[in-house]
Amino acid sequence: MNNSLLIHNKYKVIGWVIFLAFGILGLSCVITEFKIPGFQLYSPDEGPAGSDYNLTNEFAMLGITLGLLMIVFAREKIEDEYISMLRLKSLQWAVLINYIILIIINFSLYGLSYVFIITYNIWTLLFVFILKFYWNLYQLKREGAKNEK
Repeated sequence: MNNSLLIHNKYKVIGWVIFLAFGILGLSCVITEFKIPGFQLYSPDEGPAGSDYNLTNEFAMLGITLGLLMIVFAREKIEDEYISMLRLKSLQWAVLINYIILIIINFSLYGLSYVFIITYNIWTLLFVFILKFYWNLYQLKREGAKNEK
């Protein structure tokens, strides 16, 4: 089965490298308030001496998102109809769990903490998909190894 949205299998490894590198950058931005020098966005009204905003957080979010998307949309070495069905079921689980988490957050958090958590909730769908899909693949391979014995 040919799915045109899937990219070559080698991009999965590249996606993991990008995700981990930018994940570390993102954590250092949150924990130590690290900022890459030269990533300032200057307001044209106030000039370089005025208001400046560092884009390191946005850069980290972009890298994390691209890395996760590369992992999610990378083909498996053997991409057949059963793997496509596992992808679909994993996506359904991910959407369901993502919205359950969103509803819980909506009634649990308020103010700035709500905005902070909702910002990171954009990756919940991708994380849950990756966990569910690769768990299903692991179980499939384990059952195949048991049947060979």
